[in-house]
Amino acid sequence: MTSELESVASAVVDRAQGQEQIEAFLTHDRDFQVKTYMGEVETISAAEPRGAGVRVFDRARVGFAYTTDLTDPGLDQVVADARENARFATEDEAVGLAPAWSAAPPDVPGLFDLEQERVSVEQKVEFAVELEKVTRSADPRIRTVEEAMYADSDTSIAIATTSGISGTYRRTDAWCYSVAIATQDDENEVGFEFDLARGLSGLDARAVGERSAIRALSILGAQKIPSARLSVIFDPYVAGQFLGVLGQALTGEAVQKGRSLFAGRMGDEIANPVLSLVDDGRVPGAPASAPWDAEGIVTRRTEVISSGLLTSFLYDLTSARREGRESTGNASRAGFKSGPGPSPSNLAFDATGGSAQDVLRSAGRALLVQDFHGVHSGANAVSGDFSVGATGRLVENGELGQAVKEVTIAAPMLEILKGIVAVADDRRWLPFAGSYGGATTLIQEMTVAGL
Repeated sequence: MTSELESVASAVVDRAQGQEQIEAFLTHDRDFQVKTYMGEVETISAAEPRGAGVRVFDRARVGFAYTTDLTDPGLDQVVADARENARFATEDEAVGLAPAWSAAPPDVPGLFDLEQERVSVEQKVEFAVELEKVTRSADPRIRTVEEAMYADSDTSIAIATTSGISGTYRRTDAWCYSVAIATQDDENEVGFEFDLARGLSGLDARAVGERSAIRALSILGAQKIPSARLSVIFDPYVAGQFLGVLGQALTGEAVQKGRSLFAGRMGDEIANPVLSLVDDGRVPGAPASAPWDAEGIVTRRTEVISSGLLTSFLYDLTSARREGRESTGNASRAGFKSGPGPSPSNLAFDATGGSAQDVLRSAGRALLVQDFHGVHSGANAVSGDFSVGATGRLVENGELGQAVKEVTIAAPMLEILKGIVAVADDRRWLPFAGSYGGATTLIQEMTVAGL
């Protein structure tokens, strides 16, 4: 599959005329998904999309087009369409192709699971059914499982350019989640849990099902608490969500377009000196790892925040050239149907030392946040405002206490960064736009608005 894509990509760039330059980006996916309800398959689907996205560069103009027709006539047409689109594009001296590799990019270990292609549909369905069964049987108070899902993909990616780049790689991904509904008297609470790996063998239906049930059961009897200034602990899931908001503001493009709270702060101390934030497109096992990015730039480790100082933004080629910088290897695409743009790859805080339990013990009296509500409306990566609904548990001297819901936590995001005093060693990756490594994170103080 990968060698065929590479041949097609080369055939596209061979269609360049005169001084124009061409980039071909191809993907071939094999996708599967099954959802169960009440012990039965509710939906099952499989798809095998493949296609080519083509950019034609004519001096300072670039045109984009895509196709699913990889025959010679189809390739002729998509190149012609991209060439025509370039004629009407606005001139931008910053656009251009990635330079040729001086050497083949080093492989990223663990991108695919060779056993995954031998996993049968029956095994995948059995996994989803078992996931739902484990969740439902964890406790009599689990009234139902709203949804249990297993999905996977096997993806080959190829790139070729007239500047001399030509390469392919393959990745497999598998993931699952369970949504439990716990009931007590007239109260219903929801618990969500997920897992991801390179293949089905890396997923644990029992662990996911039991954790989903525990999350729902743990907030039965939840109450509002009096408003106060409290230490706040983000669990790994919500810490990853918080990083997802920060990630929107950390690209060079966001800063250049005035869409970032970090604009004009390069070199400033924006976080607690114990804190370092790293984007690394080569982390083994992380969701967004790859040998090269969506423009063919070799992926790398970039320290965005180093000991509290803002030291770098994340760049694709165009945003980097606008500042006379090098790309950090952070171009991404939604697939062959889109052109590249800058985005975090695998973004995470470095651990400051200690386990999650160590962080809880050091917090004194605190609110452990296990779920956010209204992140899209209450968190603003431009202004830095952060005010969201929260559900979780009170913590007293390291012990979990009263379940809490219907409260709002609030603080400016820069204040949150300066207030983070500990990041535990329990990182887990969350795949959003890119991937974000959340870990148990202690913020010294935030406003908790309740009664």
